[in-house]
Amino acid sequence: MKISVITATLNNGVTLEATIKSVMQQTHNDVELIIVDGASTDNSVEIISRWQQLYPDKIRFVSEPDNGVYNAINKGLKMASGEVIGVLHGNDTFSSPHVLAQVAHAMNNDNIDFVFGDISYRDKAGKIVRYYSSAGYDKSMLRYGIAPPHPSLYVRKKTFDSIGLYKENYLIAADFDFFIRLMTVSDRPSQYLPIDMVTMSMGGLSTTLRHRIFTN
Repeated sequence: MKISVITATLNNGVTLEATIKSVMQQTHNDVELIIVDGASTDNSVEIISRWQQLYPDKIRFVSEPDNGVYNAINKGLKMASGEVIGVLHGNDTFSSPHVLAQVAHAMNNDNIDFVFGDISYRDKAGKIVRYYSSAGYDKSMLRYGIAPPHPSLYVRKKTFDSIGLYKENYLIAADFDFFIRLMTVSDRPSQYLPIDMVTMSMGGLSTTLRHRIFTN
């Protein structure tokens, strides 16, 4: 099963190499990394080009101006050739080398359209300071602006083809809108994976979460 990972990035040269490395170290071999760079002015393109030369069959990228992160993700979705697609941003990493293997194992069940799991947050020193678990999540929580962590979401390509891409006019809530279409409007079958899937960088997290819930 081929899995496409989309990385939207802009001037993330300090962290981007760790992101790419965490994808290339996955034990699931049938993976493609699609990097959509928003015309970075730092060393991001140099880093991407170096890794693309090492893995020409697994890494594809484009570097050009975009209209925000969801526009970049949608570009990646249109480029993706995998049966299953997820997003890993340019300052995040997979929490273990076995994440995509566990995604593939779950998605081998043809009755499952998408999976989601847990994520963790690290501070600037690399220490884990928060763990966001999706255990017990129910779609009724969408009414209160609460969705599973978007970086843990992996969806079949045919599902994107059916319900559409991210709505780019929602500046920070397009992932929440997508969850609504995925979990309530179309009511797609899913599976929760009880694993730490992605480690994210933390920056004003508490305020950001409150603001996102209000916005959602």
